[in-house]
Amino acid sequence: MTSKLKTDVLETVSGSGTIALTNQLSGMTSASVPSGSVIQVTNNTRTHADNLSTTSATYIDSGLVTGAITPLSAGSKISVNITGFFPHVNANGNRGMCYQMFKSVNGGTYVKVSAGSVDGGFYDQADTASWYDFNGACVVFDTPTYSLGQTINYKLYYKHAHSSSSSYINHIGGVLHSGNNTVTTLITMTEIKG
Repeated sequence: MTSKLKTDVLETVSGSGTIALTNQLSGMTSASVPSGSVIQVTNNTRTHADNLSTTSATYIDSGLVTGAITPLSAGSKISVNITGFFPHVNANGNRGMCYQMFKSVNGGTYVKVSAGSVDGGFYDQADTASWYDFNGACVVFDTPTYSLGQTINYKLYYKHAHSSSSSYINHIGGVLHSGNNTVTTLITMTEIKG
């Protein structure tokens, strides 16, 4: 025989403190948690010593790292966070760059995540900077269209910020990152129930 407990409030005898669960709850799934709950977190890393640059005026794949997530719930939101790359600016023709997160659903064409034209970047207007490498990061919040079982891939794309310059999205060449040093680029996807 199955027992059923119905209650609006569950408290300790004294009305304060914590209630210890001595047995695991069963039957809880991603479908039973409320909207706004984190359902899963996935990530991927790439350890590399690449100088990644372009003179492209349109967005191209940065080659940093690819993230993949297969949503567990229909209508979820995905928070995407990429860190661990070093954009570069230098007065010798590296005036800056723009970057934007792109996604591919179920192996389809990569398209930009956000409606704007840029998710991050930097630019040396005067072209006088004398070699700066920055800590790069990009965070976007996606509301993808997908069917359950489909995988969504995320990549950071970039382009030059000025037609007369090349643009580095990752630069292993400064004092801190010279020689045999490498960097680990991390991309994390968090599924949030819609």
